Amino acid sequence: MPKLSPRDVVKLYQVSRATLMKALSDGTISAEKTDAGHWRIDPAELRRVYSPRLSQAAVGRTKPDQVSRSEPDQKTDVDHDISTRLAVAEAALEAEREKSALLQRHLDDVRRMLPPPDDARPRRRWWPW
Repeated sequence: MPKLSPRDVVKLYQVSRATLMKALSDGTISAEKTDAGHWRIDPAELRRVYSPRLSQAAVGRTKPDQVSRSEPDQKTDVDHDISTRLAVAEAALEAEREKSALLQRHLDDVRRMLPPPDDARPRRRWWPW
């Protein structure tokens, strides 16, 4: 595979040019300079440090799955998928409730450890009049 220029790397891996040049200068990414002083970077070296990020246009957006009336089997798959997602959401909700209850108990313990406020003596006013 041909070596990439910094411009190609910035487009393909969606990192800033400054970040890439800093990685080149401190040795995080090994590359070679041509006789003209241009950087050439091996794609394997880039994959070691950065993961390639594809743009939404490159990934290709698809329409959501649609259930056709002619195929009833799809409906059962959708129902199963929805029930699975519901079960996962309910489990996450229960975990958040337990976490909230634990934090509330901790807060109550901290409140009990604090001394009561001292409101017995009147506060001295700043201005004498």
